[in-house]
Order: sequence, then structure tokens, then C-alpha cells
Amino acid sequence: MKNKIFRVGSARVILVIVGLVFVLILGAILTIGLKRGIFPANSPSDGSRERSAESSNSDEPSLKLKSIGVNFEDFKLTKEKLQFNRLFMGYGFVIPADPSSGNKEKSNPQPTYIVPLGTPARSLVDGIVAAIPTLWSKDYSVQVTEDGNMQKWIYETEHLINPTVKVGDKVAAGQIVGEVSDFNNGAPDGYGTVEIGILKGGNPPQHICPFLYLDESIKEETFKKMAAFFKSWEDYMVDQTLYEETSTPGCITLDPIDG
Repeated sequence: MKNKIFRVGSARVILVIVGLVFVLILGAILTIGLKRGIFPANSPSDGSRERSAESSNSDEPSLKLKSIGVNFEDFKLTKEKLQFNRLFMGYGFVIPADPSSGNKEKSNPQPTYIVPLGTPARSLVDGIVAAIPTLWSKDYSVQVTEDGNMQKWIYETEHLINPTVKVGDKVAAGQIVGEVSDFNNGAPDGYGTVEIGILKGGNPPQHICPFLYLDESIKEETFKKMAAFFKSWEDYMVDQTLYEETSTPGCITLDPIDG
């Protein structure tokens, strides 16, 4: 009887030891896998894929602008005739109806700059080039996203020529990605047009005002330079009504615009 009890007790001890060894081996495998990136981790220090997916689907843009696409020093005052009497058309600028072409009045979904030909066009954000489509104007749009995939949030530097990047390239905000386009759009001789935008995917897709999402590192300085530019242009044109004061400089409206 004692031998039988001893054998049963020994079997239980052996099972416990085997179980402990199995748990230790499994723990070691998981630890090695996490270190080598074989298994995803849910801790805040890892999980970049999860964060990227969450941020790309967020109702707020995942990246903040560290550039507005050109430098303020690139704007050159001119007395040449301009379509809308401005070198800088803000987000939501109302483009009047044109009865001759049948075009209705509309709000501009992208800030538009008129600058000299040869002016560098720059990336708005740190990210990866996701696409470089050819536009109706036979020039290009460099579209950057957080991870190089076409996501909910796309950052556009639009209407440029001679692109200096390709799809898949990692870019830094302010990096030159091409030159301002030579398509006219009301620009005088020797000048071209470039537009910037934050495109929110959906049905329909919408643009939002990019100046709402300036990185803190450039926000104050950008708004100061923008205000100084608006004033200098109004003084130059002897017309103090060209730029209205808004809650966010450069944003005539804060509402999304389809397109």
C-alpha cells in the first residue's frame, strides 16, 4: 500500500516538474520571438503597425505639417496682372463663377501659391512617397503618407514638374520634391502655380485646411510670416481688403471641402 501511494505521489511530482519545464520553455520562446520581431507585442514600446493603422484611420490627420510647401522668401511681388489679384490664395478662397465657361462659384480646396518658375516645391511632412500621379494639367502631385500606403490621410504637394523623388522614397518635411509647375492658371509670364493639401479619403473625398495642422515647431513663426506677407502684399497693391483676418490664418473656412 505504501509503495502504491509513493508511486502515485512520485507521478504527480513528475507531472508538476514537466509542466513547469514546459512553461519555462514556452516563455523563453515567446521572449526570443518578441525580441526578434517574430511575434507582435501589445506594449506601448512596440506595436508600431497597430499605431500606424489607428492613426491613419483617425478623424485627425496622423502627421503635422513642418513645411507649407514653399518658403515665404520664394514669393516675389509683381505688378503683372494676376487672375485673382493675389499670389497666395488661402484654403476656402471663393473662386467666382465664370458664365462664359459655365463654371459655378466654388471654394478653393487647396491653398494656392503663385511663385517664380524654378521655385522648389517641398514636402509638407516627414513620411514616405505613396504616389506621384500625373494631373489633368500634365504635371504631377507628390503624395506622401505616414507609411507609404494610400491611407485615409494624404499630404499633397501638387502641380509640380521635374520631380526629384519616386514612390517609396522616405522624405523629410521641407525636402525639395520638384519645381513649381509651368501651367498657367492665371499666373503671369515667368511665374508658375503650386498647391498644397491634406486629403481625407472617403466618399466623397474631402480636403481640410492644412494650416490647422501645423507642427508646433513652425506654427508661431509661420503665422507671423503669413501675416507679414499679407500686409506687404496689400500695401504693395494699395488695397487693404485683399486678405481678411480669420481665426486661423490662411483658412478662410474651417469646414471640409469636397474634392
